[in-house]
Amino acid sequence: MNTSRRGLLIAFAALAGCTAAPLSAPPPASIAGNTDELRVLVFRGGTAARLGHNHVLRAGDLRVDWPAAGPVLRFRLDALDVDPPALRAHLGPAFASAMDDEARAGTRANLLKALDAAAHPEVVVRTLQQSGEGGQRAVEVEITLHGVTRRQWLAVDVEGTRARGEVVVRQSDFGIQPFTVLGGLLAVQDALVVQFGLTKP
Repeated sequence: MNTSRRGLLIAFAALAGCTAAPLSAPPPASIAGNTDELRVLVFRGGTAARLGHNHVLRAGDLRVDWPAAGPVLRFRLDALDVDPPALRAHLGPAFASAMDDEARAGTRANLLKALDAAAHPEVVVRTLQQSGEGGQRAVEVEITLHGVTRRQWLAVDVEGTRARGEVVVRQSDFGIQPFTVLGGLLAVQDALVVQFGLTKP
């Protein structure tokens, strides 16, 4: 590959880098503490995935209500914190590549465009039912994203008033075409991992 071609690919990787490590990679550090938090791990793909980056998004305006059925989570896509350096460092080697402000801004622009955030700015996760007891629960939720609502089960660990869990969400299930450039040379994988930690007041 000549120098100019490689330079072009690296430039596109910086703009497109909306992806993460293979699912076989070691699990990232769990969410701890007593604050409410929701984050999304986005995985790189495409035939030149190694030129891209894995990404982590944190819900910057997460709002949690606690009706009788269980928590309802809401956050705006345009308030997502994209690749905060401290969180990337916390997640380990798969997220160790440096992301400067320009690369983060490019990722944000691509993300909001792919999710059509102007038309569908808010994500809502509503608890429908729970089963299990003690520290392990199976929870059915209703996720509204991109103007589409889907039901999904997830596993949740409960300790006192603190609950932690994660779920795999496929963008295509919500009518979203995962971001791609150069005919799929660089892309975002369809599957996202959503992790959360909540404390009941």
